[in-house]
Amino acid sequence: MELSRERLLKLATYASTATALLLVGLKAAAWLLSGSVSILASFTDSLTDLAASALNLLAVRLALQPADENHPFGHGKAEGLSALAQSAFIGGSAVFLFLNAFGRLMKPEPLQHTGWGVAVMVVSVVMTLALVAFQRYVLKRTASQAIAADRLHYVTDLLSNSVVLAALLMASYGWHSADAWLALGLVAWILKSAFDIGKEAVNTLMDKALSREQTEAVREAALKVPQVRGVHDLKTRQSGAQVFVQLHIDVSAAASLEEAHETAKTVAANIRALFENAEVLVHTDPV
Repeated sequence: MELSRERLLKLATYASTATALLLVGLKAAAWLLSGSVSILASFTDSLTDLAASALNLLAVRLALQPADENHPFGHGKAEGLSALAQSAFIGGSAVFLFLNAFGRLMKPEPLQHTGWGVAVMVVSVVMTLALVAFQRYVLKRTASQAIAADRLHYVTDLLSNSVVLAALLMASYGWHSADAWLALGLVAWILKSAFDIGKEAVNTLMDKALSREQTEAVREAALKVPQVRGVHDLKTRQSGAQVFVQLHIDVSAAASLEEAHETAKTVAANIRALFENAEVLVHTDPV
């Protein structure tokens, strides 16, 4: 049985929240046992993941609500707001990581109980990998910006956990400074992820047009109708899963009102066929 978009989105948010909650507990224990600044950074990152995933859960539930009197265009931009908040969480975790790693470089300390830390990080990598794979599946089916942002920071976590695992293994062979140096290297990855998420969220909230390819596909779909002599004033945007398109088409001045109306309906149907969920407004201009 094929799951609906709404069901998939809810399952993805529940899975990410549950995963983050479990990883917070595991990494807290590993940090207390090992004293690793990389594990501390990873633990802090999981705390922000938990907050971000919980916020994402609420945002997705809001975004799935249908349009109402006060929100006639729907609630899709809640996904953009959630993604923007996630970028702030991730950026904050990068700053915390930098300060702790720099402090450890200034005052090196040997790691303890690295075996426990390695075991926890292996579990973290496996769990995060499973979550990212599930999110990838959901993203293909839903094109949700909130899930895309959530997946991006969990991909960063996957890289982070892998680096922490490498640092612990290197420390077990006596290279204790690797813990802090590798943690510093993670800062660049985390900041880039925060920037990518924030940029995409701002584009959505600022009603950025669809891609050039999608816009041209809309234009071609309208021009396929024989009665259409030209297309202009084409505007597009996206809010959550819904695409909004408005355009003017040129039709013969000799066409009757009914003929012009039918032409506009055909154009709108062609455009809606390009997207899973689209609201199309077509204005006819006599030429």
